[in-house]
Amino acid sequence: MSKIFDRVEEILALVFLAGTVTAVLVGAVGRSVGVPIPAGPEIAQLLLIWTCMFGADLTIKRGDHIRISALPDALAPRYRRVLIVVSLASILAFLAYVAWLGFQLAMSNWARPMGTSGLSYAWVTLALPVGSVLMIVSLLRRLATHGLLYSLEPEVPDQEYPL
Repeated sequence: MSKIFDRVEEILALVFLAGTVTAVLVGAVGRSVGVPIPAGPEIAQLLLIWTCMFGADLTIKRGDHIRISALPDALAPRYRRVLIVVSLASILAFLAYVAWLGFQLAMSNWARPMGTSGLSYAWVTLALPVGSVLMIVSLLRRLATHGLLYSLEPEVPDQEYPL
């Protein structure tokens, strides 16, 4: 089930990215031929924030997020575990806080229209809590599958050796 969910998330990220590019392109071409599309930049903004949040979750899912490994590598395994626990606790607490505040922001923006598109601005702000919750789930899944010491490490692709 999780592989299906991961694949759907990848497809959504790609569709939203393609939609962002298309909205910007159509808006630019429309302006250059004298037929501006006022909702183009707003739709591009909406799709871009969702693309960023899905992309951030996919990055965490693979362990490809930015990390500085000089300190953990220099520590003994016992202290490395402590540092990883502190890091994970901080990351999860921050994401939970962002999800909570982001949800409140989205609900407070529900009646606010997004310029000329007529869509609710909450669709833009809702990307933040949804993305934060997805990242929390991804981090907990990595913790469960990779263990504490390797929960923040990048995925290592299977090595194929020539025969």
